Amino acid sequence: MAYKDPKTTHKIRERISKWDKYWRINRQQYYMWIGFVMGDQWREDESRLFERYNKIPLTFNKLGVLMNHLLGDQRQNTPQLQIIPDESVPEQTAEVRAALIKNIALDSNSKMVYQNAFMQAIVGGFGAYRVGTDYVSDYTFDQDIKLYKIDDPCRCYWDMSAQTESKTDGMACGTRTRMSRKKFAAMYGKKLERSIGPSHGTDDPMGEDSTSITFADDDSITIINDYEREYDTIKIYKLSNNKIVDSKEFNKLERRKIDDIELIMYGDEPVTVLDKRDTYRYTVKHREIAGDFILDETDFPSEQLPIVYVDQNSYLDKNGQQITRSFFQDVRDAQRFLNYLATQTAYLLKVSRYDQFMAPRKSVAANDTQQIWRDPSAQQGALIYDETQSGLKPEQLRPPELSASLTQQYERCLMDIQSGTGLYNTQIGEKGNEISGSAIDARTQRGSYNTFVPFDSLNRAIITGGQIINEMIPKVYDVERLMVLAMPDRQNAQITINKATDQYGLNIENDMTQGRYKIRLMPGPSYEGQKTEALESMNMILKANPQLFNVIGDLYVENLPLPNNIELRNRIRTLVPPEIIQAGKTGQPLPPKPPQPNPDQIMAQLKQQELQQKMQQIQIDAQQKEKELSLKQAELQRKALETHADMTMEWERLQSDKEAAAAKLQESLLKYQAEMQRANADMQMGHADNLVKILTHHPKENKTQGNQNVRS
Repeated sequence: MAYKDPKTTHKIRERISKWDKYWRINRQQYYMWIGFVMGDQWREDESRLFERYNKIPLTFNKLGVLMNHLLGDQRQNTPQLQIIPDESVPEQTAEVRAALIKNIALDSNSKMVYQNAFMQAIVGGFGAYRVGTDYVSDYTFDQDIKLYKIDDPCRCYWDMSAQTESKTDGMACGTRTRMSRKKFAAMYGKKLERSIGPSHGTDDPMGEDSTSITFADDDSITIINDYEREYDTIKIYKLSNNKIVDSKEFNKLERRKIDDIELIMYGDEPVTVLDKRDTYRYTVKHREIAGDFILDETDFPSEQLPIVYVDQNSYLDKNGQQITRSFFQDVRDAQRFLNYLATQTAYLLKVSRYDQFMAPRKSVAANDTQQIWRDPSAQQGALIYDETQSGLKPEQLRPPELSASLTQQYERCLMDIQSGTGLYNTQIGEKGNEISGSAIDARTQRGSYNTFVPFDSLNRAIITGGQIINEMIPKVYDVERLMVLAMPDRQNAQITINKATDQYGLNIENDMTQGRYKIRLMPGPSYEGQKTEALESMNMILKANPQLFNVIGDLYVENLPLPNNIELRNRIRTLVPPEIIQAGKTGQPLPPKPPQPNPDQIMAQLKQQELQQKMQQIQIDAQQKEKELSLKQAELQRKALETHADMTMEWERLQSDKEAAAAKLQESLLKYQAEMQRANADMQMGHADNLVKILTHHPKENKTQGNQNVRS
């Protein structure tokens, strides 16, 4: 959501004004050199002067050809970024990270960006390109890191206090682009478009000389993408395992107490702090502004500024002002003088007469004679003329000859242009006098020296871009994604980054958010001719010893002029022994081969091997028999265990029956005892009754009873 912030936008415009004042001379030279090398090599006053004398200002532009040669040379240049991971990074993760950085920094679109910046630098003295992000498609939240070309580096600005050549260590930078009011209204709304009135250059500190920061007019609005770098102080720690962590990472380390001693655990390893110090951590704030409004504000995912300055070969004057130099700085006057000579030569040819003879009037007075002489294309076999009394006859005129000095001066200008740029005719494709291979190599090497400075400047800018990409990757590629990357010794392969290998996400495969990496540049051949010469040299070696193809076959194929020779190189590499490839990488000699044994030793070794095989067979048979015995023993033990289990069960059954019988016996005994007790109780009750009767018996009753008994 856009919002108005006059204070911040005014600060940004003041920053641009200071830069434009500082860079004014270089900006003027840039536009002059771009026009001059592209063919606009006559000043208006010079053109008018020549036209006044009926001379046509001709342009014999030799610099455009040299520019195309340099651009073609750069397009065939194949620099390679070398990614050096920290020792804690897994090998597979390092390979994926390297492939990802190379995919971003060296793809076809990136090469076009480098070529555009290189052209600006060699012609205008400096160039620029930008590192940014963009969504993969309109219907996704995933972003990719991309390089963007800058059509006019004069519309960029940097911090004047930047120390590196690429100016990415400054505190601010930015770009300015013009957008039509119609498009601006469609993107940001008509209300906001009407709120940004035309400034008519009132904010332009350069007056009529520059309109680069006319921030708005009746037809367009200037969009400023500003990047401001801020820093804060942090503390870093050096641990005993040579790891360096910041305060945030240090506070996350696990602490354990053992015998009242607190240990710091780095993973499963106890560590101590060897040293600590304060340093700076940078953050970059990106603001997109128009007028007094901030259209967008985000954090840029890198510690370096994203607009990379590409220098050609600048210097500082006595006031500390940086002055840029075009690659063609020293041949401007030679090119202008060449145009003057060509113009003067053309003028002399123009004013030269085309008459072939000089004749008196009377010698061509007759009508038929005049007809013959007026038509020089007529073939008469001979030209006739009229005789005169004085004996004069027509005299043949020689064609006009150019002054030898003009030709000499023209050749001198051509040599001055070649010596001033270091690009001689043999360097741009013409055949030289060299015949031997060493002479050709020497010429090639000298030609590389002449163009080393601009190529090296571009290579340093490519390194800087790779470093920015490396800093952006952990923040841009921080989720699981399927990507197509060019892996080593393979063509495009589908690789999943940040892939969780467990359900808790504790183990991450191809983790792009962790690890530290360094970026270096490994420049390849500056032009395809070096590959051709290398191929010729290897042909000479193979001609002398064809057997060496099994040793250098992969290198031979690598130098073949094929657009894609990865598969062929991989197939040929299978013929080369791995130890030879490893020796070529490390430079270490191969270990000495063991001496070859004589036939007797071979027979003895064969017998020994035969005995060893028989012994091994005997051991195998013994092991087999031992295994069978073990199985039988296990079977017997199993059966014994089963028998024992059956006996145990029978014993338990008998014990159970015995216990049941004992229980019944006990029950019968208890019943018998109960019956005996009951019987005894009944008997005792009977005795007691009898005793009661005896004790309570009366004598009369007894006597009567006795008499009755007697009678009875």
